[in-house]
Amino acid sequence: MNFDDASLSSLHTHRVKTRQQMKGIQHSIQKSKRKYCHISPEIKNQLISLVLDKKLRIKDAAIICNLNYSTAKTILYTLRHQPPKQAGFKLNSSQCKPRFTIKTQIKGTLVNEYDFYTYLNQN
Repeated sequence: MNFDDASLSSLHTHRVKTRQQMKGIQHSIQKSKRKYCHISPEIKNQLISLVLDKKLRIKDAAIICNLNYSTAKTILYTLRHQPPKQAGFKLNSSQCKPRFTIKTQIKGTLVNEYDFYTYLNQN
């Protein structure tokens, strides 16, 4: 049998698209973007208290809080690796003598509060 080159190439070869043709196709196809949902501070605090205070596993606490396991891991990772909050001060211009009040808080509850200068003068 005698096959000519044109018929052979049309039957047995596949058409390959170039990179530029593929780029044109990619722009026309809309990629579905991942949707992120905001997690409320109450759910974060609940997760943190379940894991740190009640000593539950992250997986169990995530199920209770109705979160993905990976989301729960990320929340706890950022909690453990975030830098500590900086101490700040506030100037009261209405008073003439300087006041420096020291407040000690643990998990948002006030433990101790005193005026630094009166404490310094007492000792």
